[in-house]
Amino acid sequence: MSKVLTEAQVQHFKEKGWVKVEGAYPREEALKVQDFLWGELAKRGIHKEDKSSWTEPVVRLGNYVDPIMDGLNSERLTGAIEDLLGEGRWQEGKMMQGAMWGGYIINFGPEIPGGWHYDGSHFRHYLDSWEQGLLLVCLFSSVKKGGSGTLVAEGSHHIVSKVLAQHPEGMGLGEALRECGKHPWLSELIGKKQSASDDIYADSPEQDKREQEKLSKKEHLAKFMDNTYEDPEGYSLRVVETTGEPGDLVLCHPFLYHAPSANELGIPRFMCNRVAPTHERMNFNRENPADYSVVEQMIREALGLKDGERCEWARVE
Repeated sequence: MSKVLTEAQVQHFKEKGWVKVEGAYPREEALKVQDFLWGELAKRGIHKEDKSSWTEPVVRLGNYVDPIMDGLNSERLTGAIEDLLGEGRWQEGKMMQGAMWGGYIINFGPEIPGGWHYDGSHFRHYLDSWEQGLLLVCLFSSVKKGGSGTLVAEGSHHIVSKVLAQHPEGMGLGEALRECGKHPWLSELIGKKQSASDDIYADSPEQDKREQEKLSKKEHLAKFMDNTYEDPEGYSLRVVETTGEPGDLVLCHPFLYHAPSANELGIPRFMCNRVAPTHERMNFNRENPADYSVVEQMIREALGLKDGERCEWARVE
């Protein structure tokens, strides 16, 4: 039984691959972190009250372990994550002090470099990988429509699940991105010849040429936001722009494709990407079906497995 997420939220996650949790941690604590990050930006000559210093479209700050972040840890946060991973399976579920909150990303805009990808440059990818049980998109500022909210490709976890199932020997992230990119919908979405390297944040000048006007990019993206693609294998794909307030959290399936979006509002967006590693690898053949996590259920479904049917996949190392 879910602790935090409603049944409707769990169903939304199962169908779309993501769900927003409002107030996953206190708003006032999120704003304290934003103030801390402004202090770090000031050390780089980027000042809150001086817009002329906002010359970089994106600034990435390190993985801080600071007492200021401890106020973000909450039972509501842990409960929401465990609703999808299973109780007690998140490595940091009981860590209320000294937790690593991942890399901090501040988008000033207007154009934000980066392309479509799913995360995980720090490990080899298997269908049952434990290193990234969920991707957490954590907000420390108000993110309105057009304010550089993370774009998510709903349903794309199906594509990644099928590709990884075909490679029990595992794949590097770049290799996995190249294979997934062969899917017709994803290939058209990516459009340009985006490099599928393990450095998912590196965009070469050739990849984002100035002759690609903002309007044409927006029109291209609108096609995927205004229309749902029904895959012949029975799942739906669509691009959605996420929004939220300080303290909100977007929980993403570990295989969900996502991308940055343009900051048309010019209001700095503060967020971090955090992962939720599990104690053990995922298990697609649990003795008690009630013990399957929501994420495990979704992968079994993506592979076309029926209730009670054994998953024959096995990792090869």
